[in-house]
Amino acid sequence: MDERAAADGSDSGAIDLPMVPPPGSATTVDLRVLTLSRACWACGKDTVCLIGLYPQRPGRGYVGLFTTDNAKTMALVRRLLQQHGHGPLAATVKSRYSRAMRERQLSNGCVHCDALQGNFPVHDEALGRVAAGGVDGLDTLIVAACPVLEWQAVVHDGSGGVMAI
Repeated sequence: MDERAAADGSDSGAIDLPMVPPPGSATTVDLRVLTLSRACWACGKDTVCLIGLYPQRPGRGYVGLFTTDNAKTMALVRRLLQQHGHGPLAATVKSRYSRAMRERQLSNGCVHCDALQGNFPVHDEALGRVAAGGVDGLDTLIVAACPVLEWQAVVHDGSGGVMAI
């Protein structure tokens, strides 16, 4: 089977996502935009950091918190914030150079001084809160209706940024 897939150029890990939701399925899914407040390393003032997306009503056995250390997730969070009246917070998300990662990436910035809030310290703190209190250990900023196809693109991205709840 593997030889046949290799011969026809198929990528066994690739998933062909539909272009439209299947008939009878919902066109949107309600997602919780999760955050945490923490002291900025640069100015010391409290700032809000975007952590990730989690369904408002997850199905039985669902365990994935899709975190903002994935570029697709961060871009979707930023768009949802803009659509739901949180433009100033969405504006703190931009491409910044990370010395630790040695590359530019979409990242949280301090709402006061715009300093990059590094993915490792932010998500390490988020992991501690999730370990102590589950997904409710984080703050829900908004519950936003998201087109199901955009959510599926994040879920099936495969480039990381998923925290088991």
